[in-house]
Amino acid sequence: MDHNATNVHTVIQDVEVYAVVSSNGRFQYISSNSTELIGYSYDDLIGKYVKDFIHSEDLFLIESYFFNEHHLHPCTFRFMHKNGAYVWFQATVDFIRSTVSKQGKDIVLKIRVLDTYNVMFEQSKENEKKNKDYTIGQVDGDLLLDDLPSPLYISHLGKIVYVNKAFMELLGASSKAQLIGKHTVDFIDNGYHEVVKNRIKRLHNGEKIGIIEQTWSRLDGIEINVEVTANLTTFKGEKVELIILTDISSRRNFQKILQKSRERYQRLIDNSIDTIGVIHQDKWVFINESGVKLFEAGDYPEMLGKNIFEHLHQNDHQKMKESLESILSGKAEVNVTNQSWVISEEKTIYSEMVCIPTTYFGEQAVQVILRDISDRKKTEELMLRSEKLSIAGQLAAGIAHEIRNPLTAIKGFLQIMHPEFKNHTQYFHIIFSELNRIEMILSELLVLAKPQETKFRKTNLVTLIQDVTMLLETQANLNSVSIVQEHDYANLLINCDQNQLKQVFINLFKNAIDAMPKGGIVTVQTKRKEDKVLIIVKDEGEGIPVDLIDRIGEPFLTTKEKGNGLGLMITYKIIEDHNGRISVESTVGKGSSFTVEMPFGDFKES
Repeated sequence: MDHNATNVHTVIQDVEVYAVVSSNGRFQYISSNSTELIGYSYDDLIGKYVKDFIHSEDLFLIESYFFNEHHLHPCTFRFMHKNGAYVWFQATVDFIRSTVSKQGKDIVLKIRVLDTYNVMFEQSKENEKKNKDYTIGQVDGDLLLDDLPSPLYISHLGKIVYVNKAFMELLGASSKAQLIGKHTVDFIDNGYHEVVKNRIKRLHNGEKIGIIEQTWSRLDGIEINVEVTANLTTFKGEKVELIILTDISSRRNFQKILQKSRERYQRLIDNSIDTIGVIHQDKWVFINESGVKLFEAGDYPEMLGKNIFEHLHQNDHQKMKESLESILSGKAEVNVTNQSWVISEEKTIYSEMVCIPTTYFGEQAVQVILRDISDRKKTEELMLRSEKLSIAGQLAAGIAHEIRNPLTAIKGFLQIMHPEFKNHTQYFHIIFSELNRIEMILSELLVLAKPQETKFRKTNLVTLIQDVTMLLETQANLNSVSIVQEHDYANLLINCDQNQLKQVFINLFKNAIDAMPKGGIVTVQTKRKEDKVLIIVKDEGEGIPVDLIDRIGEPFLTTKEKGNGLGLMITYKIIEDHNGRISVESTVGKGSSFTVEMPFGDFKES
């Protein structure tokens, strides 16, 4: 064998590099022959992130492969050479106990370059200086190429003049005669014909051409995906093309499976009604569309990089820190917590969050599934309030019955005694007045205890409010309060129990008057909103403390010195019986606004 053939044999030996990658994705070790393979020295790579050298299109493949111990095939990916070009690598992976984290595992990589055999046909440094083509010996070179495991052939301006055994096997040929003499384009998909001819032309013009992926047809008609490397060499005294093929059909299929799996997983995430996100170093590094809507962000980029504590309620900060820490430290594999998020000054949402460990480019992170439970929480609060009302009603009924019996006796004996103490009539008037007040309170208690017979009839809401205003105008004037009415329509016809609804507005008007001991204006507005009627009662009082607004309507809750908390509770109950609702807005120091929303029957404008 001549000297050139010996050099070929030396170069074609597989060069393997060993590397150790820590559980957080950094190079910890690289074998000394890395410079020969990828141009980097030991010091160039140690401590650097693997992801910084991987082609962007292969990052997902690396993520799913390097950090999943259940792999079945070698991993194929592109790695950036020191000269800036990307080189195709094939790596096998083993896992060992991590030297950084007790819970993690380091990754041992055995790496080889897929186009290793491309190297063997490159010009030696001496020949590069002399600008000479590499020459393959006619006898020993042929024998050497024939037994190479990589499929290759030699062509002259596209016409095949030599094939090795591996190339025959790749195309399903039983003899060289089936292939020699044919043109390269005879085996290539029509879409690549012009590309192939152009590459041959450029190669003979001395230009460097890169690796290309093509679809070839075997002799039996089966299509295969190959990666093609082309070099110019000399064969039997003529300049020819040396073509090396790598069958990437399995890799393509594997990548398609991975891509489909990724797309399926991505669709599940994108279409999930729950918020799914990834938290890394207390920041959102991923969040799905539902999360963008939940936090009312303008778009997806607006959420990326945002600190998770920005929207989290202050009271939940410590709980969130403990939850994330338990996942990141490995103390818990799953963590379920409840928290509240402040979206704006007017809106707070409540959520249930499941935390599980994950990785983000090799670093520990937390994947969260966040479910909006605001409606469920409101339902629970309504159920709790209903239960309180039920208990209060039962308690009120017992108290009312126990008091009413002795009260009847006291009142009866006082009526008998009254004629004998005519000189003290004024005292009896006071006693009877207070007894009547006690009876009225007892009647209110009994309203809570049992459903009252309601008589619904068509009623003009505006007229009803005018009657209540007239009734309370005297009391309002005594307190330097004026009642101003603002009606969008003269007639607003609704179906209601007139007496019960009068009681509602009497309670609301009296509360508004009592809220302004120094005088002021009570504004009463009636409006139409789609299929609802709105009655708004505003005062200019001191307002209601923020911590009490959500509790308004609870039994015995009052801000008045002599109040018993029953008026608003009865008001809420009556409106609920009329299929309506009451909402409250209040600013301390500026006043409060109660809005009663009710369905209306016939609506007429006059």
